[in-house]
Amino acid sequence: MADSPEQYLADSPEPGRPWLTEFWHYVEQRCPEVPLTMFRGVPMFKFSDSYLKGYVMFTATKTHFVTHAIDFDLVAQNREAITGAAGGKGSVSVKYANTAAKPRLQQFVDDVLRRHGYLD
Repeated sequence: MADSPEQYLADSPEPGRPWLTEFWHYVEQRCPEVPLTMFRGVPMFKFSDSYLKGYVMFTATKTHFVTHAIDFDLVAQNREAITGAAGGKGSVSVKYANTAAKPRLQQFVDDVLRRHGYLD
């Protein structure tokens, strides 16, 4: 279990590292007031004192990049909008080869941030 974002990144599969870095920077640019914190060994942007009140998180598996949020309706909408996407109730998972999914994943992040009052 990672103790820091740097350790999580180092321990992640090599194909996922650029995706993680890109999306962490994306969120940091969009809402610099929300720190990247650790949650159960995974870096997370948590919007309140409890993750149950909102977050966005990114994970890297051997073959997929995964975007997580507790906003299940937004998760479902975006998973359906991305060709080849998969995932569970709280996640949108795309294969690394699907770089065309990045703009829609960024829109998903923006939708989550907007819902939680971080974007106009």
